[in-house]
Amino acid sequence: MFVTAADGTQLHVSDQSPQALGGVAPVLPASGPAPTVLWLQGLNAPGSAWAVQLAHFSRTHRSVVPDARGVGKSGQPRGPYTTAQMADDALRVLDACQVDSAHVVGLSLGGATAQELALRAPERVKSLTLIGTFAGTFPRQQALLEAWRALYPVALAAPGGREAWEKQAYAWLFTDAFWKKDTNVRAALRFAGTQPAQTPEGFQGQVDAALTHDTRARLPGLKLPTLVIHGALDQLAPVEAGHELARLIPGAELLVVPDAGHAVNLESQRAVHAALRAHWAKV
Repeated sequence: MFVTAADGTQLHVSDQSPQALGGVAPVLPASGPAPTVLWLQGLNAPGSAWAVQLAHFSRTHRSVVPDARGVGKSGQPRGPYTTAQMADDALRVLDACQVDSAHVVGLSLGGATAQELALRAPERVKSLTLIGTFAGTFPRQQALLEAWRALYPVALAAPGGREAWEKQAYAWLFTDAFWKKDTNVRAALRFAGTQPAQTPEGFQGQVDAALTHDTRARLPGLKLPTLVIHGALDQLAPVEAGHELARLIPGAELLVVPDAGHAVNLESQRAVHAALRAHWAKV
């Protein structure tokens, strides 16, 4: 389905109800419908990048999965974008899916958007999970994003440039241990190759949203059940960004996953899935 944003941008959304898996019926609560999770992905990543999580929770949870503005099947207007604007997009998605409140899970730029969503409309958020994300960019992270913003259009226009871009991006996302397994690398690059190329306008708009994001002064006023998950070896959003989020948000729980990088939801699936279930069970 498609949802129209405030500026007319069309947002592609996948809305997946709990389903039977391998002939086994969905697991639904006796008291009502399945709980809903809003999954918000990061820079350069469509909603389908949550595939592992969507498969894992497919029997127990309804999953609302938008492609953020600027990526996937959603419109890719010229930026700059802001995380406040992207949070408004997410609210419109919830409205269109008739979801009063949801467990909100955001990764990287999606986590920045999730913070804005929680700050602007806390009544729509049952719980908040922030994965590999940040309250504001750190100097090294900012330098990398600025470089990517300039280089992405050049890479996309060059012969073989998209494949080269994806290889270097995955080098930042995953740890050395991940790269030592050829099956991991082949699967990651195969997934990337099946996705429509993000336009320069969409990529740069998303980078602008990341660069201007800063919730540090407002997060101490957030009163929601919050879980912060961060890979100890994250090269994109340093682990200190996770510590900062947990320190700023009252009562936030912090899980630092050893030996995992920025894509901690893929490198440490069991730990992340277990943490999500435990977090949601407390609400």
